Amino acid sequence: MAAEADKIHTDIDSTRSRFTLAYAWLAGLAIYGVAIYIANNAVQVWINDLAWTVAAAAATYFCFCTSRQVEQERRRAWSTIALACGSWLIGQLHWNYVQLVLKVAQPFPSVNQIFYTGFALLVVAGVMMLPEARHREPFTLKHVGNLGLVTCCLAITVVLGMLEPALQNQSVTGTFLWLGVAHTVLVAGTFLSTLSALWTFRWGSSWTPMLLLVFATSIYAISNFVYAHALLTQSYLADDLVNVSWLAMFGLLAAAAYEQAWLSKREPGDIRQRMQTRERWLEAVMPALLIVIMVAVALSSTATLTPRVIWLSASIFILFAVILGAREAWIQNESQQLTDQLVTANQQLQDANVELRHSEARYRELTTVLEQRVGERTTELKRAYEELEGFSYAVAHDLKAPLRAINGFAHLFEQELQGQLTDRAREHLSRIRNGSLKMSTLIDDLLSYSHIDRRGMQASVVSLPSLVDQVLSPYQDEVQRRGIVLTVVVEPMTVRVDASGLALALRNLVENALKYTRDTKSPRVAVVCRRKDGGVSLAVTDNGIGFDMQYHDHIFKLFQRLHRDDQYPGTGIGLALVRKAVERLGGRVYAQSKPGEGATFTIELPG
Repeated sequence: MAAEADKIHTDIDSTRSRFTLAYAWLAGLAIYGVAIYIANNAVQVWINDLAWTVAAAAATYFCFCTSRQVEQERRRAWSTIALACGSWLIGQLHWNYVQLVLKVAQPFPSVNQIFYTGFALLVVAGVMMLPEARHREPFTLKHVGNLGLVTCCLAITVVLGMLEPALQNQSVTGTFLWLGVAHTVLVAGTFLSTLSALWTFRWGSSWTPMLLLVFATSIYAISNFVYAHALLTQSYLADDLVNVSWLAMFGLLAAAAYEQAWLSKREPGDIRQRMQTRERWLEAVMPALLIVIMVAVALSSTATLTPRVIWLSASIFILFAVILGAREAWIQNESQQLTDQLVTANQQLQDANVELRHSEARYRELTTVLEQRVGERTTELKRAYEELEGFSYAVAHDLKAPLRAINGFAHLFEQELQGQLTDRAREHLSRIRNGSLKMSTLIDDLLSYSHIDRRGMQASVVSLPSLVDQVLSPYQDEVQRRGIVLTVVVEPMTVRVDASGLALALRNLVENALKYTRDTKSPRVAVVCRRKDGGVSLAVTDNGIGFDMQYHDHIFKLFQRLHRDDQYPGTGIGLALVRKAVERLGGRVYAQSKPGEGATFTIELPG
C-alpha cells in the first residue's frame, strides 16, 4: 500500500510540473487583460509592445532549453524553432524602437517584416527537421492527395482573404499587392505545412508537442489575416482582441517546447494503439477541417464576392472534391488489397490448421503403434532378462557343483594314494584342484558383475570414516604380516550413497593395491577421502608395479589383464566391477600411474 501511495503522489507531482508553464501563462494573460482594460490608448500601445516582447523572449528561452534537454536527433529541430522565436523577437525589438522611441508609424513592408518572415520559414524548417518527419514512410498517392487538399485550401485563403480584397481596392499598388499575396501565402502556408505534417507523419510520443505547434501556427495565421484586414480597412485599435492572439501563439510554442522536454524525461510506453486511433481520427477529421477553413474564409469574404471570385472559388472547390475523391478511392483500394491479403492469409491459416489436425491424427496413430511396439519389446526384453537371470543362476549352480566334485575327489584321491603318488602325479592333482578353484572364483566374479545391475539402489546417509574402516578391517592381518605401511586420511564427512556399491568398489581397489605390492620391498598403501569441487574424492594409492597409461582404458574392461596369471592371479573382472559400481552411483573412476612407481585409483562422487 505504501508503494502504491508513493506512486500516486509521484504521478500527481509529475502532472503538476507538466502543467506549471500553462498555469503561469494563463495567469500572465489574465494580468494582461486587466491591464489593457484599465489603461488608456497610449498606455495600451506600451503594454502590447512589452507583452509581445516578453512572450517572444519566453518562447525563445523555453525552445532553447528544450533543445539542450531532448535527445540528440531532436536538438537541431528545437534549436531551429528557438531561432524562429528569436527572429520574431528581433523584429519586435525593432518595432518597439520605431514605434515607442522614434514614435513613427510602421510602414508595410518594413525591416521588422524580414524577421517576421524568418519566423514563419524557420518554424516550418524546424518541424521538418523533427525525426518523425525525416524518418517518414515512403511517399504514396495518399500523401500527394493530402498536399493537393492543403494546396486547394491555401489557394482559397489567398484568393478570398487577400488577393480579391486588394484587387478591389484602387489605392493598392502592384508592389503592395504581390507583397501582400506573398505574405498571405507564407502565413497560411506555415499553418497548413504544420497541419499537413501532423496529418502525414507518425508522431508517436511527440503527438502532443506537434499538436500544440499546429494550434500555435493556426493562431498565427488567423491573427495575421485579421490584422491585415484591420489595416486595410483602417479599423485596427490597440485594445483589439487580435492583440492577445500573439501572446497565445507564443504561449503555445513555449508549451510545446516544455511538453517535449517533459516527455524526454519519461519512458515512452506502448502507444501503438493510441497512434492507430489518432491516425484514424486525423484521416476522418482533416478533410472536414480543410473544408471548414475554406467555408469560413468564403463567408468572411462575402463583401468582396464577384462573378470572378465565385467562378474561381467554385473551380477550386471542385478541384478539392476531385482530389478528395481520388484520395479516398486510393485509400479504399489499399484497404481492399489489405483485406484480400488478410482473407488469403486467413485461408492459408485455415488450410494449415487442417493439415496440422491431419498431422496430429497421424502422429497420434504413430504414437499408438509405437507405444504398442515398445510394450511388446519391453515384454520380450523382460522375458529375456528373466530367462538370462535364471540361466545365470542355473549355470552357476550347474558349473559349481561339478567343480566342487572335481576338487573334492581330487583331494580324496591324493589322501588315499598319499604314499604311492609320484611327484609328477601330485603336480597334476594340484593343477586339477587349482583349476577348479580358479573356475569357481571366476564364476563368483561373473555373478557379482551381472548382479550389479539387478540389485536395488539403497541410498542412505553414510559416514565415510566408518565405511572405510569396515572395508579395511578384514585386511589388517595381511597388513601386519607383510609389514605394509597403511595410511588412512579420511575427512569427517557424510555422503548420501548406496553403501554396498561404494564398499564393493573400494574393496576391489584395496585388494588390487595389496596384490600388486606383493613384490615391493617396502610396500605402502594409502586411502585418502576428502571434499573436492562440491563432491567427494576417494583415492587408493600404492607403490606397486604400476602400469603404462596407454592401457588406462584397457584395464577397466572385462577380462582384460596386463600380467600373466602365474605372476599375479586374478580373473580380470575386478576393475570392470569397480567402474560399473561407481557409474551406478553417478560418479566416475580413473587411474594415474607409471611403470615401477605404483598407481593411484580415484573415485569421484557427486555431493
